[in-house]
Amino acid sequence: MLVVWIAMMRKDTYEAARKAASKFNDKRVREFYDAQKAAGKMFAGSLGHKGRIAWDFYLFYPVGSEWMHLPPEPEVFMHRLREGWADRNRLFEKDKLTEQLTRTMHSLFS
Repeated sequence: MLVVWIAMMRKDTYEAARKAASKFNDKRVREFYDAQKAAGKMFAGSLGHKGRIAWDFYLFYPVGSEWMHLPPEPEVFMHRLREGWADRNRLFEKDKLTEQLTRTMHSLFS
């Protein structure tokens, strides 16, 4: 699992990311802090939205996906981004986000 902490808001500091990272106590999780928003731009580009920044996104890729210059298109994705460019059908918040994430992980990894 890859978690990228992207500095989108004033409070999105390296220290805040380190504190949030303590929630993931699993050696399979890799985390990065992205002050330059490079990963967010890359993921948005892979979704067909070059020049945008994907943040508060949850992307799932099939095992064995080949990553080249851009990540491949995800098998499933969802987000919490209310901006107009992101697919509104994939917008989930609070309990619905947790429910959809759980359902997706079970369907992909069971």
